[in-house]
Parts: sequence; C-alpha cells; structure tokens
Amino acid sequence: MTEEVINYFEKTGVIAKVTDVLKLLYEMDEKPVDPFEFIRTNMTEIIPEKVELTKLEEEYNTVIQEIAILQQDIINMTNRLKELETNEKNTILGLRKNDMKMHGNAEKDNEK
Repeated sequence: MTEEVINYFEKTGVIAKVTDVLKLLYEMDEKPVDPFEFIRTNMTEIIPEKVELTKLEEEYNTVIQEIAILQQDIINMTNRLKELETNEKNTILGLRKNDMKMHGNAEKDNEK
C-alpha cells in the first residue's frame, strides 16, 4: 500500500475500526465458526446505517402494533354499531306495537 492510502485509512478511522474488530475476535474465548461473518457483522455495527436501520425496524414494529390496535377498534365499533342498530329496530317495533295497542283500545272505547 502506498503511504497515501495508509494516511487516508488512518484519517477516516478505518484502521482503528478494523483493529477494534480484529482485537474483539482475538480476545474471544470461543472463536466463531465463520470469522468473516463475525467481522462483517461487527463492522456493520459501527456504521451509521445500522443505527438508522435499527430505528426504522423499531418504528415499523410500533406502526404494526398501532395498526393491529386500530383494526381491533374497527371490529369493536362495527359490533357496537350493529348492536345499536338492533336496539333501534327493537325500539321502533316496540313503539309500533304500543301504538297499535293504544289505537285498538281507542277504537274499543269509541265503540262503547
């Protein structure tokens, strides 16, 4: 490598990051089966996109939970609406029966 590339890696923190991951791998009591996967995984943990991805996953899970709650609210409200419609129909039928009884009693009273 040229001195220029080494300086670039040092300035941008690449050498420090790679050194940290290799040190972490070296210090492990039980070495991973796939050291390349270990390096990839641990290198991505220091990349800002990983943090953003984690935030987006949390936001996604929150939104999914909110959707489930709203869907349950829709079911509950639909059931309540059906219940109110049934009660309204029963009330109207009950009023009609009372009107018919009253009308029938009024006719009987008029006949007397």
